[in-house]
Amino acid sequence: MGETIEYCHYSRYIKMPGKLLEPIDSMAKIGLNKDEQEILQGFVHNKAEQKAGYYDKKIAEMKQKYDMDFSTFQNKVYLREAEIELEEWNDFVLWGSYVKAHRYWAQFC
Repeated sequence: MGETIEYCHYSRYIKMPGKLLEPIDSMAKIGLNKDEQEILQGFVHNKAEQKAGYYDKKIAEMKQKYDMDFSTFQNKVYLREAEIELEEWNDFVLWGSYVKAHRYWAQFC
């Protein structure tokens, strides 16, 4: 039956026959023509803009909720002497992930 390839997809391991990857592999060896490259680059650029916009919106919601930017909120959380509220801690973790994800996708815009 041939080689089996296993990869993780959304925390699930999936096994698939290696033959399924052969057309992609051969395309990479042949090389994409310029039009195909431009189409793929446009697709990645558009998807990155969508993702960055989504995270912009999420960051703006957090800014509005706490009336401060992330670095100010981060200092507030770290410098707090009393215990932090669970909602604030959850928002801190979420907000940090939004900032990190936005930086990641913005590099492709």
